[in-house]
Amino acid sequence: MELPHVNFPKLGKNSENDWKIIFSSATTLVVLFVFLSIFVFIKIDKGEIFLVERLSEEEDTLDIAALKETVSYYENRALEFENIKNTTTPAVDPSL
Repeated sequence: MELPHVNFPKLGKNSENDWKIIFSSATTLVVLFVFLSIFVFIKIDKGEIFLVERLSEEEDTLDIAALKETVSYYENRALEFENIKNTTTPAVDPSL
């Protein structure tokens, strides 16, 4: 049993055929991309794919002790910087 010989259009022989091939290929890819995008959008909107687990309430709570420690640390740093800005250095200007 012999398969029928099919002549596929080849690029480079005829510029009109080249543009037809390029245009039809690009159009096909755009249509496929649009349908795929719509499909994925609908699935995500319905919640069927890319499900995200909800955080439990324990993970949502704020650690007050850590917050107070952090605020205290930065308040102490601010006081140190104010002290450094307000104190004068005992160095004498050598150009005088």
